Order: sequence, then structure tokens, then C-alpha cells
Amino acid sequence: MVAGILIALAVLFYTQLLAQKIQKRERDIAGLYAKSMEYLANDENSSGEYGFIFDQIIPQIDFPIIATDREKKEIILTKNVKYDSTLPPDKINKILLERAREMAEINAPIVVSYNDSIILNYVHYGQSDLVTELKMLPVFEVIVASFFILLGYIGFSYIKRTEQSNIWVGLSRETAHQLGTPLTSLLGWAEMLKNVEPQTSELKDITEEISNDLDKLNKIAGRFSKIGSQPKLDKQDIAGVVQKVADYFEKRIPTLISSDGRVTKKVQLDIISSGDVNANINKDLFEWVIENLMKNAIDAMERKEGKIVFNITGSNGEVHIDVTDDGKGIDSKFKKDVFRPGYSTKQRGWGLGLSLSKRIIEDYHKGKLVLVESMPGKGTKFRIKLHRN
Repeated sequence: MVAGILIALAVLFYTQLLAQKIQKRERDIAGLYAKSMEYLANDENSSGEYGFIFDQIIPQIDFPIIATDREKKEIILTKNVKYDSTLPPDKINKILLERAREMAEINAPIVVSYNDSIILNYVHYGQSDLVTELKMLPVFEVIVASFFILLGYIGFSYIKRTEQSNIWVGLSRETAHQLGTPLTSLLGWAEMLKNVEPQTSELKDITEEISNDLDKLNKIAGRFSKIGSQPKLDKQDIAGVVQKVADYFEKRIPTLISSDGRVTKKVQLDIISSGDVNANINKDLFEWVIENLMKNAIDAMERKEGKIVFNITGSNGEVHIDVTDDGKGIDSKFKKDVFRPGYSTKQRGWGLGLSLSKRIIEDYHKGKLVLVESMPGKGTKFRIKLHRN
């Protein structure tokens, strides 16, 4: 990219230098023409035939020239100026005077005088086609160079994104593979615990919760194994899926217990649904998104009590799941970074939860995950948008 820019600048400078040299040459030729006219005007023995100058003295002029009278109201002679000769003389004169004014804006007209005191006429001259083409050449070259620079940048970005995606997919599948062996062993130990005698109610509860956690770990391993492949979407009751995740988390939400045994900090989970709201989702991956949003909301709680509300609605072919908490909120200057990989407000966070959730919803479910609003000290609201069909 840097080399392309340097080459473009070098070509631009060189072509402009050539154009300036050609312009100087044309200015010298126009000056020679004016001096010839001036010589004829000052020579008493000359008949003053200006046509002789055009036909014999300066036959190589290849740029437009218009000679006007000293009041710039009448055209005396022209060369290399195109106009419609079938027009009336006064119309032609008006057109050529306008051309002369345009030329004067590009190059100052040359004065033809008598005895260096009386102005006889003015010589207006423009640019040749070669100068115009030379001046346009750098623009064309810069456009072409910019196109190739842009093409190179897009190609490099694509390769970089593909490389990062492949690393992420490989890491996810390797994680799933590594989890498989200890999980299989733990499942076996859990089954053995179920057969331990005597089976007290406490032991049964512990064994059941261990089994639930192992099932959860199995799901997590399954989720990682699905990264990079197209998951199967099935019609599911969204409220039921969210409720299942909430039931699992409700027993595992951290609480603070006072010295007298009272609960001093508790997070309440509420699920509000407007009837049966169904959408095509991959249940395992969608549960992962709900878990990430729930974990972030729980971590954002700073007061003794907190509340997380899932409001599920369906209309116009879309399903909206609004996740609202009354935690510490997000500062407005960081709102644009919440979905960026690596961004986290937690001291030990990896900053991958929301980024992963957004990818699952948008890439795999063709939906949207957006931050609707957030205010420091008042809470945060995320919205998941899904298509019903």
C-alpha cells in the first residue's frame, strides 16, 4: 500500500512537471506570435498582414489562440478554435469573446502595443489537448492505483478474518475434544454414586445436581463442537427455552448470607411472555446466548438485591427477547465496544461472551443482538431479534 501511494505521488509529480514545461513552451510561442504582430504593427513598410504570421512564421501552433481588439469587443484572428461557422457573424463574435475570457482565466493575455505605449490588441491563448491529457493522466493513475490499493486491503482483510475464524473454530473443536475424556469418566462416577447404599435424600439431591452439572458440561462441549459448522434450526418455544436456563441458574445464583442466617443479596429472575412465541433456533447455541446475557446481568449486580427480566414478544414475523437488568450499567463512551472481542468490565473476564453471542444470533440464526439502552447505576437492556419462519 505504501509503495503504491509513493508510486502514484511520483507519477503525479512527474506528469505535472511535464505539463508545466509544455505550458511554458506554449506561452513562449504565443509570446512570439504577439511579438511578430507587434513588429508588423511598428514596421511602416509592412502591410500588416497578420495571416502571414499564422501561415508562415508560426505554422506549428497546436493550441487555441484568439486575438481581440484593444477593447476586447471584436475578434481579429483565431487559430485552433472550433466553432459553428454557419452562425451569424455577431453570434460567432460573441461565442469567441466568451472563449477568450475563459482563456484569460487560465493564462494572462499577451498585450500587442505600438511603440510600447498604445495598445493595439490582445492575444488570448489556451491549453493544447496534450497539456489537458497530461493533467488528467495523474487523476486516472491515482484512481487505478487507489483501486488496486483498495483491492489489496480487502484481500488482506479477508485473509486475516479467515485466519482468525479458522483459529477460533480449531480452538473450539479442540476444547470440545479435550472435554470429552474427563466428562465420560465423571459420568461413570456419577452413575456409581447413584448405586451407593444407603441412598439418603441428601445424597440423592447431591447426585442429581452433579448429574445436572455434567449434562451441562456435555452441552457446553457440544456447543464448542458446533462452532464453524451450520447448525440445524428447529421450531422451539422461546419462553420454554429461556425458562429452562433460568431454572438451572436459579439454584446457582450467588447469594450473600448475613451472620444471623438471613439472605442479604438475592437476584430475582422474571420471564414475561405474550402467549406461545415460537421461532426456529438451535436450542443448544441459543441457550448459550441466554446464559451469557444472564451471567453478565448477574455480574453487573452491585446492590443487595437485583432483578433480571426476560420480556418475550412476537409480532410481524419477528420475535423480540428483551433482557433487562438493574445492575451498574455501561458508560456511554464504552457502548460501541461491548460486542468487541476482548472488551470486558470484569477484572477476570475474557470479553468473549457478548461477541460470541452476537455471532451465534447473527451468523447462525440470521437475527440481531443489539444494546438497546444502558445507564450507569440504572441498568442495561439487550434485545435479541429472531425471525419466526
